[in-house]
Amino acid sequence: MKNDEILTVKETAALLKTTRQQVRKMIANEELPAVKVGREWRVLKAGILEFFEERI
Repeated sequence: MKNDEILTVKETAALLKTTRQQVRKMIANEELPAVKVGREWRVLKAGILEFFEERI
């Protein structure tokens, strides 16, 4: 699993086993680092791993 992969909200939700709405909420609350590309959000897989490391 490469950490430099860029994921969509849908892919991020599948990886975290949650909903797309929850992922967007996490982005809005700045819990999950993301970048807006046009109208879509993109999440770096390394950011998801960081999210888990901070909470474990």
